[in-house]
Amino acid sequence: ELTDEAAAGLDAIREGFLRFEEAVQAMQAGQSSQVYTIAAPRDVFAAWLSPRLAAFRAENPQVRFQLAAGDGDIEFTEANLDLALRWAEGPGDLEGVAIGPAAMQVVCGPEAGPDAPWIGWPGDAATGGEADGAEPMLGVADAGSAVSAAAAGLGRARVPVLLAETAIAEGRVVALGEPDGSRRGYWLVAPLPQWRQKKVKALVAALTG
Repeated sequence: ELTDEAAAGLDAIREGFLRFEEAVQAMQAGQSSQVYTIAAPRDVFAAWLSPRLAAFRAENPQVRFQLAAGDGDIEFTEANLDLALRWAEGPGDLEGVAIGPAAMQVVCGPEAGPDAPWIGWPGDAATGGEADGAEPMLGVADAGSAVSAAAAGLGRARVPVLLAETAIAEGRVVALGEPDGSRRGYWLVAPLPQWRQKKVKALVAALTG
């Protein structure tokens, strides 16, 4: 038989297990087959990811998306993520697939040219125009802002091909020269358990198809 002290603690133990079960159920609900929680940098979400998510939902109208800011590394467990899109040298210790070429393209506005001042951003390893020794005339927060600044005629920017292609196709900027290889590129990544999920496989296939 339980002692009086053990019996008194039994209700607390039961309450703890109940709360744990509720937490697990809530987490599972957040990771249901109809809900995707995705982290992505804001600039690549606007230029590349959002139209593809719209196309995926057009084919799967039951799904919903929860977007998290992904300008830095995010802990998958803490954020309850299914998938992340990152600007990185590779997937690291996660599973992943590259999105587009690992290359950079110099762009400028239609009225500018190769002598326009440089626009720098933190992800450009050659910020400051190492090729010609010039300091950036303007520093911005991300590649998307660099494209916007170049389109506005503020200078030329070296940005990921994935973003450059969209802006060039829209006529906002023009390419200066050919793309250069880059150690970094955009990667879709997830831990192995999420990567193996049927719903994640379906979304990755749609985004990379």
